[in-house]
Amino acid sequence: MDEPEEERVFQRVYSTFGSHAAYGVFDDAKPFLKWCMRHGIACGVLSNADERYGDSILPMLGLSDHMQFFTFSKNVGVEKPGKEIFDAAIQDAQPWLCLGNKRSDIKQLMPEEVLHIGNDYQKDYVGATSAGFHAVLLDRYDEKEVAKSWREGGAPVFKDLIDVVEWLGREQYELGSRDECKI
Repeated sequence: MDEPEEERVFQRVYSTFGSHAAYGVFDDAKPFLKWCMRHGIACGVLSNADERYGDSILPMLGLSDHMQFFTFSKNVGVEKPGKEIFDAAIQDAQPWLCLGNKRSDIKQLMPEEVLHIGNDYQKDYVGATSAGFHAVLLDRYDEKEVAKSWREGGAPVFKDLIDVVEWLGREQYELGSRDECKI
């Protein structure tokens, strides 16, 4: 393949992954995000994908209105599982939690008040727990052996976000929420 042809192939692949055709929304995503909003829980994206994901793909899928913050590795300069990107996500979430509150004594969001939901053992589970977060993994495609190895590594593994909501109810974690900022 010559250089002009390589460029055409790259542009075609790049534009495909910037279009609606390459993405879909799981049925439980919007109900989960709405549940979080009702409970004052900030939801965001913490991703090694480029910022195009937050600028065009999530809005195209109708998900960005349910997100309060976006943290991308390109902007932080560190990819998951690096602790710095998880620290950056806490900083990005903090303003939403206390939006409009001028008090200077508002407590800072702590890592142990954060739940990270992912689909990669090293990047999401190990990275998040090493940063002090709670973390769970989703096995969306029923990969039994992969999910088994994740569980053996200590990760809670769920099929969907509805299972995560039920698990949160059982575990009674104290996640950071807007309710803590009311005066």
